[in-house]
Amino acid sequence: MNKTLTYKAALFKNERTTVERVEKFISEHHFKDCNLRGRLYGQSYPIHVKHYDFGSDIVTFHEAVEALSIRGIEVNVGFKFGPTWTTHWFQVDITLPENYTSETEIVLRFDPNCEALLWSADGQPIKGLSPDFGRTDLAISISPTTQRFYVEASCSDRFGDGDGNAIGPVKMDKLFELKRCELAEYRATIHDLIIDFELLLEMSKILPKEGARRYQALYVANDMINCLVLSDFSLDAQMECHLQAEKFFRQPNGGSQMALYAVGNCHIDTAWLWRYRETRRKCARSWSATLRLMEKYKKMKFVVSQAQQLVWLKESYPTLYGNMQDFAADGRFVAVGGAWVEMDGNLPSGESMIRQLLYGQREFKKFCGVFSEIFWLPDTFGYSAQLPQIMQHCGMQYFVTQKMSWSIINKFPHHSFRWIGIDGTYVIAHFPPNHYVSQITVKECLDSRHNFTDHGRSNIAMMLYGFGDGGGGPNEDMLKRAERLADCDGVPRVQHATPQEFFIELVKDLDNLCSWKGELYLELHNATYTTQARIKKMNRLLESILKDHEFLQSMSLLEFNESKSLTSQWQRFLLNQFHDVLPGSCIKEVVADAVEIYNVLLDELAADGGKQLKWKDESNEKTPNEWVINSCNWQRILFHNNRLLRLEPFSIMHLNELELFNLPLSNKPLALGDDSEFKLQNRYITASIDKMGRITKLLAHCVNKANSVKENFSAIPENKFANQFVIFDDVPLFWDAWDVMDYHLETKQVLNSDSQAVIVKNTPLEACIRVEFAISGKSSLVQYITMFAHLPYLIFDTTVQWHESHKFLKVEFPANVYDMDAYYDIQFGHVKRPTHRNTSWDAAKYEVVGHKWMALTEFGRGIALLNNCKYGHSCTGNTMTLSLLRASKVPDDTADMGEHRFSYALYPFIGSIQQPCNDLNLSVMRAAYEFNNPTRFVNGWYANNKLSSFLKIDGSDGVVIDTVKPAEDDVNTLVIRLFESFGGGVSVKLRINHSRIVSVDLGDGLERTISSLSIETDDSAIGNQCEGFVSLDFRAFEVKTLLLRLFAL
Repeated sequence: MNKTLTYKAALFKNERTTVERVEKFISEHHFKDCNLRGRLYGQSYPIHVKHYDFGSDIVTFHEAVEALSIRGIEVNVGFKFGPTWTTHWFQVDITLPENYTSETEIVLRFDPNCEALLWSADGQPIKGLSPDFGRTDLAISISPTTQRFYVEASCSDRFGDGDGNAIGPVKMDKLFELKRCELAEYRATIHDLIIDFELLLEMSKILPKEGARRYQALYVANDMINCLVLSDFSLDAQMECHLQAEKFFRQPNGGSQMALYAVGNCHIDTAWLWRYRETRRKCARSWSATLRLMEKYKKMKFVVSQAQQLVWLKESYPTLYGNMQDFAADGRFVAVGGAWVEMDGNLPSGESMIRQLLYGQREFKKFCGVFSEIFWLPDTFGYSAQLPQIMQHCGMQYFVTQKMSWSIINKFPHHSFRWIGIDGTYVIAHFPPNHYVSQITVKECLDSRHNFTDHGRSNIAMMLYGFGDGGGGPNEDMLKRAERLADCDGVPRVQHATPQEFFIELVKDLDNLCSWKGELYLELHNATYTTQARIKKMNRLLESILKDHEFLQSMSLLEFNESKSLTSQWQRFLLNQFHDVLPGSCIKEVVADAVEIYNVLLDELAADGGKQLKWKDESNEKTPNEWVINSCNWQRILFHNNRLLRLEPFSIMHLNELELFNLPLSNKPLALGDDSEFKLQNRYITASIDKMGRITKLLAHCVNKANSVKENFSAIPENKFANQFVIFDDVPLFWDAWDVMDYHLETKQVLNSDSQAVIVKNTPLEACIRVEFAISGKSSLVQYITMFAHLPYLIFDTTVQWHESHKFLKVEFPANVYDMDAYYDIQFGHVKRPTHRNTSWDAAKYEVVGHKWMALTEFGRGIALLNNCKYGHSCTGNTMTLSLLRASKVPDDTADMGEHRFSYALYPFIGSIQQPCNDLNLSVMRAAYEFNNPTRFVNGWYANNKLSSFLKIDGSDGVVIDTVKPAEDDVNTLVIRLFESFGGGVSVKLRINHSRIVSVDLGDGLERTISSLSIETDDSAIGNQCEGFVSLDFRAFEVKTLLLRLFAL
């Protein structure tokens, strides 16, 4: 083709009038009686439509067809239906016009003013309808002359149904209107010209004024308008103008121009402003429309990123799922991310994250035959420093997100880089320099180039395109723009690619890429560590129950060669870790769905609020609480019926077989009290507590094995109060459930109201003080402060009646310790964060995430704060703060209202967090582990003897066996997951003491074998023919998965 660009420039040098002329020529709102856009459709023809209202029920295609045939009523344009979240089906009967020929393209135009799915007469999904971005048309074939279609309309907007605010609480009485239902002639050449003009107009407005290309675009557009107008829009003129535009777009770039790898996606939030059940239909609507585009545009590539959504589609739309698999076999419909859902990147435990990837990767392999190598979390609110190792452990070496661009204080310095985790593992990370719902406009392409921070190190970036959040995906306009911008002078090159193809190219630049070590902290949305406290509490509780139940199943497999898979329970649990559910940024209806899932799981797995595990025939158990479980690889102490009992490591033992724990005790009760304060004292700590429940003095005693106190550490500064409740005004800039702004710290109010305090229990083994006071005229707090003789920390069991609006409740603990950094528990390890505000990066971390503990230390002493269900923390100077409750009103206007129960504990120590100076060998890590994993009883367990210590770690108390589970596929394999918790490399021996374990393999998170490990013996095995050991070397915070192969029975 002749690529020489020719045009007639505008007569006058009036740029504004020429630009506005082009704007009006393709306007949706002006001069449609005579402009180009007004000619897109020709003559229209009526169709016949019947309707049936199914209310809140979601019905099958065949149920809908039957109801329409019997009870359907005829409706026309203007018909109103609803209310919000009801389902309405329409039967659409069309008759082609008599003058219809193959040269004339006819489309069905159906606009129900809400989300909808178009079905064929034989029950196959055709495409989703999304009127909000113009997806309302279906091309009609030339035969037969009469055809029937069905439309399943969901009374909801694609982006939520908030009342006056898209993210607000749902307006449940919305009505929708049938805006259009007709056949119409469609002029494809006009559509092509509209795309041409839109791109030319963009380039004429935003390309540099100093260059000729901006004006070439404007003058070509102006010349095309003249040609069309003077020819009365003849078809020949239309073709001539399209060729003229094509010549312009085919003028190539220079060799140094950036390349954008276009990846189609639709980012369907699994739940957010809509419920889980609606997401099933969103998937069908979005992906059916995508398949129709892929049939036409052969270069198009598209990704799906959540296994749960694939499972839903397979269950509800099996034919559509099969069609997607066909495109997956050609490498065009690609599964990425590897996760069950796009989960939150901060709050799930390490094991939960591995299960997200284990179950997600397995489902992706069923779908497309391979595991994903790319972890895909474009919209999550920050990313744990342990994620690089978890990714690599589950077969992924690349990472994609975009959310870091949302930080409001500091600009993240990289777009393509090595991301290094706390154990030294790295992955190659890429942040697309535009958002994840691009539309491939000229502006977006130029913004991508402008935003990109790694010029000279790499010259490629991803462009994720397609309507998203509420689904939708790419539309044809985006694909047409991509064709024109494949290599258009002045604009980055656009080429279709899979994420894998992008990373193959990016790896070539690896030596030039920078590195980032540690967490990816998002400087926004940090209130999601606290919002919807009930969801977070249930998440932590069920993580613990699932751990114990799998240990129980493993013991059953070892001893009785039988076990029950918990895959279904895990998958239902993991669903609630989606990044708008667990963080609490969803509507109240989703919260109710999530709580229902949790309650069902809790009922299946446990009794008595999680204190007892259910086992076989538990309903027939006549003497409950006979067996007790310890799923930790260290000895634990059970306080039961006023006795201290010793639980052996990795054991299931009968209560009658438990030995007493030998602890030197005084005959004196632990508590003393007078009119002004209380004093609690055991052999490890001494605490003075005032009538508000505040700690005024706290001593940690260094106790050696000779039972003598060598020194004391005063953990609270003089004239300071620990366990001080404070409340803040909490009004963010916009994202109510998501954000707590830095200025909230300026509104601190100390709670110091009248209180009632009394000793309610006081024995040599246990003492408890009850404190009650008002938070406000609407809210109150009751707290039980407990000391046990065998524990080196105070426990605070707290109940809050919370009825506030835009308030934030926290509790503070000033410490007699000063350090530049505080420690926070995260997945499989811990991180340090600054306690100062030296730089803007430091100051931005005024609210951070932690899991089971945080600690402030200096050489030889420190203080740790444990919790059982909280995630929001902070530490400024020497004051540790635990975030307790918020009161946001959007998108859930009832968020966190009502009663809350939670516990935390204060652990002062002499020594280090790894080795406190007491005779309990209770590191902060172990103490927090026990605080979150209480010893549980087992109802219905049967065994002749105790099971104990079949695994043991020699060489370090810092190596934790976190998980013991039956393998997913091999009935003769146990999977154990270990990690180094102290933060230092170590060599250990894993001692194995069970006759069924015949070999050990090193595996990965997907339970694939990496290598075989030799089982050795030493002198300690004399007299025990079953015992051997495996030597293991750990890096700091390293995670290992071992596969224990069992002798088949």
